[in-house]
This record gives sequence, C-alpha cells and structure tokens, in this order.
Amino acid sequence: MRHRSAPALPLVAVVTPVYNGGAYLEATMRSVQRQTYDNIVHVLVDNCSSDNTSQIIDRFRSERFELITLRNDSVLPLRENWTKALCAVPTEAFYVKVLCADDLMRSDCISRFVEIAQSDEKIEVVLCDDVFMDRVHRANLPLKQGIFGGIEIAAKMLDESINWLPYHHLFVRFPDSAQSPVFFNDAPIHFDFSAVVRSALRGKLAYLHAPLVYTRWHANSLTSQQLGANQLKTLLERFDILCAFGAQCWDEPTFRRKKECMRARMMRLALKWTMMGRLDAAQELLKGLKERQVAPTAADWAKSLVEWVPYSNWKRSWHLSTGPEIDEAKFCSEIF
Repeated sequence: MRHRSAPALPLVAVVTPVYNGGAYLEATMRSVQRQTYDNIVHVLVDNCSSDNTSQIIDRFRSERFELITLRNDSVLPLRENWTKALCAVPTEAFYVKVLCADDLMRSDCISRFVEIAQSDEKIEVVLCDDVFMDRVHRANLPLKQGIFGGIEIAAKMLDESINWLPYHHLFVRFPDSAQSPVFFNDAPIHFDFSAVVRSALRGKLAYLHAPLVYTRWHANSLTSQQLGANQLKTLLERFDILCAFGAQCWDEPTFRRKKECMRARMMRLALKWTMMGRLDAAQELLKGLKERQVAPTAADWAKSLVEWVPYSNWKRSWHLSTGPEIDEAKFCSEIF
C-alpha cells in the first residue's frame, strides 16, 4: 500500500464492470455524471456484451466526466472482469468507488464519501445505508458513530454480528496499482466481501448513516446471483474467509471458538438437509469440512445439537433495520 498525501480534490475512479447492461446502464452512468463532486473518471469494462451496451457507453463520451473504456474479446468470469476494471484505473486516482452496471448513486454520494475519507488518513473503506428492494437497509451500527477501527469492524463482518453491509458498493483508497490484479483474489464468490474485510484491516472503516446508494434487485443482478448461488459453496467460502483473516481479529482461543461456531452451524444445516431428504447436499457439505481438515467428531455433533437452541434464539434476535420505502423514481428524484 502506497502512502501519499491526498490533494485538495483527489481523483475518484468510479469502476463499472458491465455485461449486457442495456436495460439499466444508462441510468447508472447518468448517476455518475450527476455527481456534485468535480474530479471523477468513469472506468467501464464491457464484458463482450451482445446487447446495446456499447452504444449506451458511446452516448456518454462527450459528457462532463471522462470515460475510460475497454471491451473484452470474450466473456470473462465475474470476478475476473471486476479485476480487469480495477486494473484500468489510472495511477493518479486516489479513491475507487465500485458501481455495478445496474446500481445507482445519489448525486452527493462521492462528495460525502470523499469528505469522510479525507477526515482521517487511516480510513481505508467507506460504506453507507443501501436502498435494496425499494427499502432502506441499515447496518446495525451505532447511529452516533461513523468511524470504526478496522479490526473491530472486520471481526463483526466475519462472525456476522453486522447484519447488513453493501459490500458491492465499496469505496476504497486506491491500493498500489501493483495490487490491483490480486485485489479481488481472496474468494471466487464473495470477492467484494473479502476485499472490504482486507481493506478495513489496513486501517479504519467509515459508515455513513444515509441512503446514498441504490441496489437494483432482478434475476441477473450480482446481488441476486450471490444470494441465490449454491448455498453450500457460499457457506464454505465464508468459512474460508474467516479462516484467512480471523487471526488478525481475535486472539487464538477466540479465533478457535469462532471457527467452531461457524462449523457447528454448517453441521446443523447438514442435519437439517438430511431430515429434508437433501442427502447429497448434506454429504457434500460434510465433505467440504473434511477437505478443510475440520471434519466433526461424535463429540462435535453432540455439542452442535446442544447449542442449536441458543443459536436459534440468537438468530431470532438478529433483526435487520429497514425502511422507509424508496423506489427507484423517488431515489432518482432525491426527494426523501
């Protein structure tokens, strides 16, 4: 990570990987051009789209903010396209804001992100309330606090004490350009989540208690793909991420306990799937634990069953703060 002083108006690169974004891309690009912040470059990588994505991009070439555009010769996997977009960021950029090709930002989003990031040079990543499925979703973080220690917040992300963070809207201090090719390499599915954890561990995380971003929900969106992806693979990957970063968050006994808690949850899920007749899924999940050298013993099974009721009680108390309702038209009008 390079250390440098931010200029008075540091350059922000908004990064948009896009594949067949014709239905939503124009509104997304318009939300960039409407930013009140004056020093932005918009980086777009067209992942060999077969629709009118390239024509939409061309319509914005004479707009207020410069475009940096690339088009892939063939379709790349999602994470690889995000990486290619990050690698296209100019070296003079000081911050990067990821904006998926179907999402939106309020016009003051970049200004407010930069303002809080500039207030403390240790802030590595900024997030905020998110409008998702036309309702404001908030992280269960103290309303009177906006800046958090990176270790503290990473630990809460890893053990899921935080019930909502829009990782795909990450705003980060631009890492050394040499790190760009590996920035999203920690995980094949939750690569945005792991990137936020790793960024937070470098310093601090800032959270703005305001709905400055809008996540569209539709069948082909990144969010729906991740939420609807193979549950088994996502669970095992979250366990891998916890194992990768947990030693930086907790002492050894606590780290071991956190891993045991997550493993017990997967064991209970395997039991649930077995009772539901999903034997193949249950066996595959247990196989994944064995491959990670954490296969459960008879004592582990007994302990996981004893802890089932306390875990269920905790889960029921774990609620997500949502509201008010803000649909896309209202978000774009910014009258709320």
